[in-house]
Amino acid sequence: MMKKTGVILLLIFLLTGCSNGTFDKAMEQGKLALANGEYDKALSSVELALDEKPNDQEAFTMKKDLNGFHLVKQEMKDRDWDGALEKAEGMLNQEKLAIGLRKSLEDMVDTLKTNQEVSAKVATHLQDIETSVEAGELEEAQKTIEELRKGQSSVEEFSEKLASLEKRLDDELKKQQAPPIVVEPPIVQQDKSTALQLDVIPKHSGLQQQYRNKLDSIEAGLADLNYLFVNGITSEMSQAENERYTRWDNALNEIYGVLKKQLSAQDMEQLRIKQREWIKYRDHTASINAAEFAGGSFEPLTYTSTSADLTKERCYALVNLYMK
Repeated sequence: MMKKTGVILLLIFLLTGCSNGTFDKAMEQGKLALANGEYDKALSSVELALDEKPNDQEAFTMKKDLNGFHLVKQEMKDRDWDGALEKAEGMLNQEKLAIGLRKSLEDMVDTLKTNQEVSAKVATHLQDIETSVEAGELEEAQKTIEELRKGQSSVEEFSEKLASLEKRLDDELKKQQAPPIVVEPPIVQQDKSTALQLDVIPKHSGLQQQYRNKLDSIEAGLADLNYLFVNGITSEMSQAENERYTRWDNALNEIYGVLKKQLSAQDMEQLRIKQREWIKYRDHTASINAAEFAGGSFEPLTYTSTSADLTKERCYALVNLYMK
């Protein structure tokens, strides 16, 4: 019996010794790889060590730090600067951090902060481009786009947004180059009973009257969208409101283009300032109205509907106040 017990203890000792040898070797290789910046190899080694000793705290902490480091790298690759920076700074604030990671994380934090600043500047420029297009300041928008394109690497994360704005700018430039559609005023048959009444109505001639007629025609033409409101289906009503906004927005841009040719440089500069203020007012008012339906399907519908109504009002205002 004593002999049998001794054999069992010897086997346990040999197996434990073998296991400890594998663990120690894996940990040694992991730390060496970490010191050399071979992070994937370090993670593989520490995982092997944990296979031998799943409850070892040093190995567990080392694996956790390496996984966190890889997550920061992935978010940097995905251009999630905020998320990556938050995780990197959180790791650096740890009381203990796997040796070999701190310097790399500090370098990554510096890069992330720089990328954040660049990203914020590009986002601001894109907003300026959008505002310029909406205000009809197409040359200014084109100039800003060209400046952004010079720093190609800094706008890569905004490539889709920039491409969309370029397409919109191109469409607006084509509209301005096309000759305006002249809508002849309707012929009014007068008799003696109405002649005196018509004489007291203010008469407008030239381009101003043509554009008044055109705006009236746009309003009348919106009747072709009435069928989308009949069933009260939100998606169909949204389609109608989007089209209504598009038609008035196109008219506004065309009117603004005409005014750029009619007004003096000083008057046009004043109008440009007022137009930018109006855009802020439009967006703010639409947001307030839409907020009444926050979280519901009517929120975006109300935003678009309000934008269309205000854009229509602005079209008439520009024609009545500025056009000759």
